[in-house]
Amino acid sequence: MNAKEEEKKQRELEEGRVAVAYLNQELGADYEVIPSDREPADVLFVSSSKQLPERMVQVVTIPHDYQIRADNQNLARFSRDLTAALKARHMSNLTVGFSPLGPATERGIPRPMAEKLADYFAGLQLEPPQETRTIDFTELLAIDPELSGYLSNLVLFRDEENPDVMVLTPGVAAELPDDGSWIEDGLAMKLKRYGGPEAVKELTLVIGVEALVDAQQVEAFREAHKDDGLPFKEILINSAEGTMRLK
Repeated sequence: MNAKEEEKKQRELEEGRVAVAYLNQELGADYEVIPSDREPADVLFVSSSKQLPERMVQVVTIPHDYQIRADNQNLARFSRDLTAALKARHMSNLTVGFSPLGPATERGIPRPMAEKLADYFAGLQLEPPQETRTIDFTELLAIDPELSGYLSNLVLFRDEENPDVMVLTPGVAAELPDDGSWIEDGLAMKLKRYGGPEAVKELTLVIGVEALVDAQQVEAFREAHKDDGLPFKEILINSAEGTMRLK
């Protein structure tokens, strides 16, 4: 397995772990994620007690057309710097999305700016179990005028069920269409590969999204497809706001 294939497999396992945590809470289940060596499953959800049926799972991420240069190394470096700074301040249960401006993408964000943001975030009161807080341009200007030249906004999401700190690269919530059409694109990618609805009717689909997906997008998609049904046995969407069930 080459490096690219290994990276893909690790991403599939990580998306699977997020979805399994949701399923275990929703169903009172004891699923865990293991790699799959048989088509058409990317990963398998297996019951540690062997009391529940195995779930064969396909994993798909949103089409790259909706991403804002997610592989940009300047943004990836800022993500690492901010993550490290937040953890150094003993923060947890936090997901951060950010929307970069041109200078951030082209030249990068200085590390002292990540430290300054981490200090500011450490002083905020984000109440459990869940709260989303947007840091807009005006607030960034007040924190440090230099920050407003690199970022247009940040979104903080607190979730007691996720103990980690995650900084998404980059913040892409604004790029996802509100009508949920991006969900349809994600389904189409897998259907095209595996031959249509009949071929996937016993599979679970996990859609990974590096963005803040809201109920409006999910409900719009459900409404548009309420009469024709949806392929796959079940469909789960992982986003920065948590996992949601589409089917």
